[in-house]
Order: sequence, then structure tokens, then C-alpha cells
Amino acid sequence: MEITIADNEDLLIEILLWVPAKSLIRFKSVCKRWLTIISSHQFSNQHTLRQRSRPRQDSSLLLRLTEKSNYFYLQSSFHVQKLVPYHFSPTLVGPITIWSFSNGLFLLQCRNTEDPFKVFHVYNPTTRQSRKILLDMNDVYICVVGLNLVFDPQESPHYKVLCVRAAKKSSSFLCRSWWRHCQIEIYESKTSSWNFCGKPFVAPRSLQFDHGIYWKGGIHWEGGYFDLQDCALRNRPRIIVPGDTGTNRLRENYMEYNGYLHNIAHFPEEKKIMIFELQNTSSEWSLKYRINVDAVSGPLSVLNIVRGEEEGDGMLVVYEAGKVRGYKLQENCVKELIDFTVDPLYLDASAQFTSDRALRLNETLAPV
Repeated sequence: MEITIADNEDLLIEILLWVPAKSLIRFKSVCKRWLTIISSHQFSNQHTLRQRSRPRQDSSLLLRLTEKSNYFYLQSSFHVQKLVPYHFSPTLVGPITIWSFSNGLFLLQCRNTEDPFKVFHVYNPTTRQSRKILLDMNDVYICVVGLNLVFDPQESPHYKVLCVRAAKKSSSFLCRSWWRHCQIEIYESKTSSWNFCGKPFVAPRSLQFDHGIYWKGGIHWEGGYFDLQDCALRNRPRIIVPGDTGTNRLRENYMEYNGYLHNIAHFPEEKKIMIFELQNTSSEWSLKYRINVDAVSGPLSVLNIVRGEEEGDGMLVVYEAGKVRGYKLQENCVKELIDFTVDPLYLDASAQFTSDRALRLNETLAPV
């Protein structure tokens, strides 16, 4: 008797696990059996883990205009594109601000809700599912100074939200001027509850707790990182800049891709960008790539880094003067991906897309 793939559920599931998440959403309409398989939490978790373990070859971005709440979709591939407006699920009523992203999930805020500074949502843009999360009230640490989403399916099928709070008033003039007393709370999707993580600490006001990047058990901000296992704020090594490079007006951005944490250092006066990679021991940075941006005359923002399986196979995506360009990492090659200088949205001499408003969009079936 002849047996087809459709008769062998284990084989069918194994094949579906290799299909991209967006295609699987469409495949739900094939038949009730496929709908049941693809919609199950077990399959969603298996698929998310399988896709996360495979090296990403490219990556999409959501870009938000600095002067508006509009988001636009951009595919980080080396070909010419157009700015495409992005629309969230109609169940989320805007205007919407994305606070953090992690492996395909977003932490966002809908500003016209009954209490926009207390209500947040974890949102999966692939499945368009969302979960409402309410911030806990705290009479001492009143001010929320940072919200960061943590999700790594290779570690857990569940996600966390790290909330950094600061006391409204400090006990001394020195603290009021330069330091603030902070406390970290963590929301766990597994238990749907908030818990304190570690003891209160004092941090400089210059340390910004937004737009953190999760890498190897820690949330990394510019100036430090928080160890989630030990619940402790730690220092990170500084990059060592080659002696012939001036560091005046140096700007640094932290980005993760395919398991590598990068410090992308832009030297405006030198008209060059250096890409450093943090060693697995977190003890030092190593210089991996140098990119010349001699032709840039206006504001420049690093939007994304893409690295392939082979060393040097990838590109750096930047915004400069109404254009989005891709710079090959090891080749002296640059390509214009988007030119919207004739678009009504364009503002001359303005950094309309910035690093902190560029959000990586990865496909995932991860439930929220």
C-alpha cells in the first residue's frame, strides 16, 4: 500500500518545521489538519527553536520617523527598495511606540489607552497576536526609566520584561545631580507575575536603560550591562581604538546578529565606522571591520548589521541624507537601497531615521 506524506504526521511536521513562519500562517488555510498542527503551542515552540538555531541570512527592519509615529518596513538585502508603510494589528489602537524588541517579539505601548504609561503589550508581528501587560505600582521607585524585552527560544520558550525604576527623590544633593537610586523588576510570561531582581543600586544619570540588547544572559546598554542570572549591574570593557583615530564626537551603537554582539563605533570627523565584536568571555572587544564613509556629508545613523555564515559575508545598513545605503563588510562596495529625497516626508539636513528607532523584524510563531 502506498503511503503519502499526508498520511505520515511525523514526516509532515518535520517538513513544516523548515517552512518560514509567514508561509505557515498562510498554510493554516490548506485544511483543518494543518490548521490544528500549526496552531498548537508545541509546534510553535518547536518551529521557533528550529528557526533560531539556523543562521539568519538577512533581516527585515521597522523604521520609525523621528518626527512622526509612522513606521516603515525595510528588507535588509542588497537590492533597491521603496519605503513601505507598516500597519499593526487593528486590535492595537494607536499611536503606537515600540519600546524594545527581541527575536521576533515587540514590547509596545498604545498611547490612547486608559492609562498609556501603565499598560503595555508584547506583540508578535508575524502572528499579529498580543498580550496586555500591566506595570506594577511602586510607591518608592515611581519613575520607569527603562523597559527591555528578553526572549531567546534557545534558552526558554518564555519571555521576560525587565523594568528599570528610579526613585523620584534622592537623599542628597550629589544624588540629585549626578546619580539616581534604581530598582529592577522582571515580568515572567511563564507565571504572568512581576518580581524584584537583585537589590536597589545607584546608577549615573548618563546611563540610559532603554534600547537594551540581550546577549548571553545579560541586557547590554551603552555604559554597562545587567546580569540576569546574578541580578547585578556590571561594567563592560571599553573598545580600544587604534592610535591614529580621533575619538572626538564618537558615537557607539550595540547590535546583536547571529549570536555576535557588536559595538559599531562611528567617527564622524574621521569619516569611518569600525565594527567591534565582544568575545564570548565578555572580557574584551576585537576589531573586525572598518568601513570608510568619505562621501557622507550630513547626519548618519547606523540602522542594522547583517552577518552571514562566512566571515565577512554581510553588510552594514545606514541612513544618510534621505537615503538608506548598504555597505558590504569586507568589500569596498556600497549600494543605495532607498532614496526618498523626493518623498513628501523628506526633511533636508535631518536625521529622520536613527539607531534607536530601527527595530529588527524576525519571523517567529512564538506565542505571547
